[in-house]
Amino acid sequence: MKTDVEENDPLLDSLNVQYGSNVTTDAATDVNANQVLESTSLPHDTNSVLSEILDTLSLAIPIFCSSVSWVGMKTTDTALLGHVGPTALSAAALSDLYTMCSGVLVQGRVLGILVSQSMGADNPLLAGIYLRVSLLVLSMLLVPVIVAWLFTGKFWQYFGEPASLYDDAQYYSTVLAVALPAMVFSSQLSQFFSAQRIMHPEVNASLLGLVANLLLGLVLVLGVGVQNFEGFGFEACPIVTSSVVYIKTFFMWFVYCHVQGLHLPCWGKNSLVTWKDEITKERVKTFSKLYFPSALSMASDFWRMGVVGGMAASLGDDEVGVFNASYRIFWMCLILSGAIANAVGIKIGIAFGAGNSIGAKRSASIGLGLAFGVLVLVAALISINIELIGSIFTSDPILLKMFEEMKWPFVIGLFFMNLAVVIEQIPMSMGRTDDIFYAGFVASWLGQVPAVYICITYWRNDLSGLYTGVAIGYIFLTCVYACMTFTSDFAHYANMALKRVEKSL
Repeated sequence: MKTDVEENDPLLDSLNVQYGSNVTTDAATDVNANQVLESTSLPHDTNSVLSEILDTLSLAIPIFCSSVSWVGMKTTDTALLGHVGPTALSAAALSDLYTMCSGVLVQGRVLGILVSQSMGADNPLLAGIYLRVSLLVLSMLLVPVIVAWLFTGKFWQYFGEPASLYDDAQYYSTVLAVALPAMVFSSQLSQFFSAQRIMHPEVNASLLGLVANLLLGLVLVLGVGVQNFEGFGFEACPIVTSSVVYIKTFFMWFVYCHVQGLHLPCWGKNSLVTWKDEITKERVKTFSKLYFPSALSMASDFWRMGVVGGMAASLGDDEVGVFNASYRIFWMCLILSGAIANAVGIKIGIAFGAGNSIGAKRSASIGLGLAFGVLVLVAALISINIELIGSIFTSDPILLKMFEEMKWPFVIGLFFMNLAVVIEQIPMSMGRTDDIFYAGFVASWLGQVPAVYICITYWRNDLSGLYTGVAIGYIFLTCVYACMTFTSDFAHYANMALKRVEKSL
């Protein structure tokens, strides 16, 4: 029989709807009672599977829209710089290439794991505590990252770039470094809301950022719409970008925290004394054990693709141009697969927090099936229209022919890269960020990089050979992640989740 509290508990009600069971507070937290956990599952009939797919899509679509908005901002910056001149574009490219090597260290996305599990465990105050923990840890990480960005010019000067380029690259990095605190705060607040299935703050803030970046860029950088004004040119571009980051962050905080108070159910007493008691050494350790392997994994991926890009450059100017354009297609598809993966991760995290290992496994299985079907469709469309898609980036018939020649290894690599991202989210939601780092490191540096080198050195010294090596690496990584996922004891990781969110077993 439910208690009065349970009768009015919206979280338990949502769990009952989602997993089709009469979940009580005790049953939702007693992972050792396997009979109770098994009672929370539904037969995989058509209606329940369809409901699960629609629920996943209801989370994935807003995430997709937010990601598209961010890509739109980056594309706008590139287009504006291109209209300023080739030197401006080159300087910004040097800045991005250097700053992303260290910037990835403050881009890890593990707060959502802790927040979703805390909400699943009906412990919203802990979700708010982990938001503050994340801000504390990342604030300390920001210091060395900002310092590193201030040496952009020295770095490129050492590698022999002309003074006109490395000075502009230094200026670009320095101005963008001013926006780093706002970028980190915005990212953590977005994860905090999304992990609670509150999707609209990130979507609306991202759309605002996209529109503001475009309008301010056109006026201040190029002078569009103002008579007798040609714009401030290159100098204004990073200022516009940094300003938009602060505008977007302020909008999200002011509207959804200050005005609507969406954070209040997770906040508790807001005082420095309370913060000191809540941000404990153990909680910082819990967050850090998840965060640092995740951040290093992202950094390893970026550095690995830098090496592969270097090998592409050794093939020739045309080849590196086609490689850069084609890899943009990889990342466009990643927006779609990443949205599905993050949606699945939210559902798994909430289920684990409720002690519902069966529900977590079910969300993982159906989400993986959904992603697989979508990726098969995307891969088929790209393989049929490879030259048409290539024409977005170039009209040169020679380059378009290169797109056609590398089609099959490219499409296979694209499919398995995106599939690996989706599968990765399942052990990530279990809190296995260290295992993911080791698996990714081995697959990257002992799998993909050697495979690319061997293929272009001893088989085909062209993009078909290069993408064959890339595909081999991603197939290897997908198999490793699949083994990790399908051999996982979901009940064990549900137990670990409950310990992580301080719920007694």
